[in-house]
Amino acid sequence: MSQLDRVWRQSWLSNTTKFCIYNSCVLSSLLYASETWTLLKADIARLEAFHMTNRQLLGILWYEFVRKEEVATLSQLPSINEAIGLSRRIGYALFGHVRRMDQAAPAQQALHLSVTSRKGSEQFGIRRRPLGHPRKCWVEQVTTSTGLSPSDAWSVATDRSAWRALRPVDGQS
Repeated sequence: MSQLDRVWRQSWLSNTTKFCIYNSCVLSSLLYASETWTLLKADIARLEAFHMTNRQLLGILWYEFVRKEEVATLSQLPSINEAIGLSRRIGYALFGHVRRMDQAAPAQQALHLSVTSRKGSEQFGIRRRPLGHPRKCWVEQVTTSTGLSPSDAWSVATDRSAWRALRPVDGQS
């Protein structure tokens, strides 16, 4: 972001152009592979704080008191929560896509191993997560958004139309 400071300071560039650069370069790098992230509220708050650096694009100085809501309306950029929500829906679709891959594909084998290990942990009670690891993994996020067990989600995902019918809507994680 600091390498783009010279671009943000250019007065002859319109705000529309600056926001297009921000969306294409900064947000795409920031949210790369976010469909499989497991985020805490504190993580979302940090991402939202970074997203508010678009004050630079608008020429708002650090000592000027401007509320986040006003910056959001001036910039007309979606919030980080909306962007992450979109990528989570993509991650949900990714689960079904990988499930329907050829069984020899490494991604399908890795997902199958993850699903079967989740099924095994249900039989033996609560498994301890390693220190510093997130509370939920991607497979657990997908299964909680559908309300299915990992093995049921695995079997439902083979049918594309049935899997799409379970797709989470906005507001669900």
